[in-house]
Amino acid sequence: MHTMKKKEKFFGLLGIGTIGILSSIGICINGYANSALAATQTKVTTANTTVRVGNFCSMTATIQPGEQHSASLIGGHYKDSIGLTTIQTFCNDPNGYAIYAIGYTGGDTGVAAGTNTVLHSNALGSTYDIVTGIATSGDISNWAMKVSSVSGTYAPTIESDTEGSFSNYHTVPQSYTKVAKFNTSTDATIGSSLTTTYAVYVKPTQPAGTYEGQVKYVLLHPASSLEPGTYYMQDVDEWGSQVAIGQEITVYDNRDNKSYTVRRMCMEGTGNTWQEKELDCSKSMLWMTQNLDLDLDSSVTLNSINTDLNTVGSGAYVDGYSFDYDTGVIYYNPVRSTINNINTENGSFSGWLNKSTLPYSFDPDSVDTTKSWYSTDAIYASNDACHWDADTQACNYLNRNNTTATIYFSQTAFSSNGSHGKVGNYYNWTTAIASNNSSSLTASTYDNVDNNPQNSVCPKGWRLPTISSVRTRDEFTELVYVYNNHKTSGFNGAGDNLLQNPIYFVRSGNAEGGTVHNAGFYGGYLSSTVRSIDMVSYIFLSRPDFGTAESTSRANGWSIRCVSDY
Repeated sequence: MHTMKKKEKFFGLLGIGTIGILSSIGICINGYANSALAATQTKVTTANTTVRVGNFCSMTATIQPGEQHSASLIGGHYKDSIGLTTIQTFCNDPNGYAIYAIGYTGGDTGVAAGTNTVLHSNALGSTYDIVTGIATSGDISNWAMKVSSVSGTYAPTIESDTEGSFSNYHTVPQSYTKVAKFNTSTDATIGSSLTTTYAVYVKPTQPAGTYEGQVKYVLLHPASSLEPGTYYMQDVDEWGSQVAIGQEITVYDNRDNKSYTVRRMCMEGTGNTWQEKELDCSKSMLWMTQNLDLDLDSSVTLNSINTDLNTVGSGAYVDGYSFDYDTGVIYYNPVRSTINNINTENGSFSGWLNKSTLPYSFDPDSVDTTKSWYSTDAIYASNDACHWDADTQACNYLNRNNTTATIYFSQTAFSSNGSHGKVGNYYNWTTAIASNNSSSLTASTYDNVDNNPQNSVCPKGWRLPTISSVRTRDEFTELVYVYNNHKTSGFNGAGDNLLQNPIYFVRSGNAEGGTVHNAGFYGGYLSSTVRSIDMVSYIFLSRPDFGTAESTSRANGWSIRCVSDY
């Protein structure tokens, strides 16, 4: 007896491949039991076992000679075959892989033109950089690359684009461009390689000096994964379906151009670990893996082109709303701007009232770096509390043995969890659902989330998650079930799993009564589900426990993670 399970595509970044194909082997073991009383009876026992083959994809680059390529020439001249870069690939993704390249320079500020000092710039194309672009009769400096060879049992195919094949010298791309691909699985222990080399032309008027640039290579798998590039959250209907399960990308909110990481998460799959569930996933959604950081401004009108606004003219969506009958666009003017002032050492800020039906939000980025108001040491004598470092603007979270300090979140863009650790803003529920007055929303929707409010401050194409008495409608619980060792509700431990890859929830405390309380000690994420006249459902993270179907006052400010159905 042999069975095969459905295979699911998976994405990984260079050198990181944790999941792959699945094969099942059914083994039948037959036993015969005979007795004098039942000589003709046969007992058959079957036993099945499943073997999961992990996806391993990696890429390494060797630069020859030494650590960098270099060449010397004078203006008006061309030089090719500048060094060799050998890229070795190993990948058993059943749907292959693709290699992308992009040119970029160092992050230092360039010096005055004409000096013979190494020049760097933040972007290719600045004055006196040797820029990418087509060289035409000596009027522009240009550097190029080509794939000079491919080799190995599973040698990739060299790509072409509108400028031609990368098998010939090709302008180093200014955006991620596919240079090679392999469409089927390879042997993860054999691998293949490709070699690139470089060329440069310097225009006659280029000042003397040393100029540096770099080419960055990225391996994506499967080969059909959404390629690197600039994507906006509001366009999720165009690119969302191309994001493979397990793929994380950086996208932008076009309302303020802030960037966020988003990932396609498995919501239902088989296996004992989240990696196995992603391997055999039957249901998935896109989730933000960073907290929403949108600042509301009473002088800035949101609309249904950039914001999750779907209804107008009744209940909670009258005050501040208007509708253009000609264009079909809904407009919403927030009655209250996001608070961004800090008054005292303990983190108090003026302007927040605990009103469950009125909107309030707070931006902690405005904190005075000389004040340690995030520290909860004075409140909780616990190793699980946040130890705020005013110099780094980060929360150091000590483990239970008081031995390891890990920065789980930060007011700045990065922490030990990278950009995932940023706190974002605190929103009460009325603000979260994009209302100026939610007093009309009093009936519980816990048993029927179809009656949840239909608007939110999430970008267009995204919304607040749901929490429901029906498990398959309870998106927070489904997420936790997959990524937290089958734990589905209640304070049953292992909540630290939710703080790490791939979810990166943040214990950022909450805003209540004009103060941020217990950052680093607990945190929570709002849903769109009404629980009662003054309560709403949310997921609560304590130390290290959690609850997925808890309720909180609609007046309290918590974090937001938006989800998309695309």
